[in-house]
Amino acid sequence: MSSKPLPTHSLLDLIDLFEQSGQSIADGDGQRLRGVPGWSVLGRTSLTPKLLEQWTDCVGYAGSYPASLNDELVQADLTEGDQADRYRYRCPETFRWKFVPAAEVAVFSVRPPAILNIVCDLLGIAQALRKGIETPLLDDSLWHLGKTRVGPALTDVWLVRGLARSVEQVFRHFSQTSLPDQGLILSSGGVLPQFIRPPRSYRFASLRAAIVDYVAAPCIDMDLLHRILAAPPDGAIRPVLPVHFDEYTNTLTIRTKTKPWTIKGERQAAAVRYMFEQAINDRWILPAAEILDAAYADKKTARSQRMQNLFSGNTDWEDYIDNPEKGKYGFRRD
Repeated sequence: MSSKPLPTHSLLDLIDLFEQSGQSIADGDGQRLRGVPGWSVLGRTSLTPKLLEQWTDCVGYAGSYPASLNDELVQADLTEGDQADRYRYRCPETFRWKFVPAAEVAVFSVRPPAILNIVCDLLGIAQALRKGIETPLLDDSLWHLGKTRVGPALTDVWLVRGLARSVEQVFRHFSQTSLPDQGLILSSGGVLPQFIRPPRSYRFASLRAAIVDYVAAPCIDMDLLHRILAAPPDGAIRPVLPVHFDEYTNTLTIRTKTKPWTIKGERQAAAVRYMFEQAINDRWILPAAEILDAAYADKKTARSQRMQNLFSGNTDWEDYIDNPEKGKYGFRRD
């Protein structure tokens, strides 16, 4: 473990990487690896090669690489290059060999004890109470962190990753009468839509949302966790909304529609995420320019100027996004 404290922004990136480490990716032999390829991490997060070495394991190398073809990305098969530190693939446009550093196709997986001990430190859980860290539950996706004081009482705390994939197993686990009646379940990814009632007197909270992100050294907002724990099962810290956006799976759920919308494009997802964030603040109708600014926050030129252009090629968007007046958009809730 690193002797130097991890800055807050790096810890937040590490939490995201820990959540994504539960996903599978095929190596060159077709074996499934659990982790995140280097091209999704290096240069795209604050996690440098040195930090990755400290907090993750390289569990193998991806069997394919996202290569450009007509402004789209397609998976091109990877083979080992003539040098040990690089791989190669045939460019789908030119059919020439292209080389990519081995670090970019390496698959990184966060070591659970490393990050779980950080979370325990932030929660003030004593070392003697952390036995559950070494014994994962539910296929390496749930850990009992121990007990800590949340508000006036000592409370059992768990951490779950991949909640969207394992919600049924998680609910079944916490329905066991051998467990305490109440507890706090931190999620390294998304949490439940508010119209889903949690099991017994358990409450779910986003680990990311609980970390105070405007200070340099990480700390947890224990008051927020207390308010979440004390909320009634059909109540909430904020009003129950008719829409929910899971930013980790990029899925929009609208109560009046039976089918959730899973959004593929990064820019499209950023636009919908912004609309949801504003809806939480009771801003349901937004100017198109404001939404597009959020979708292209890092790009001032060569960007879509109209919502129709942003969502071009996506046939679902008009079923979920309404255009009630010229130049303004909101969620279609009817």
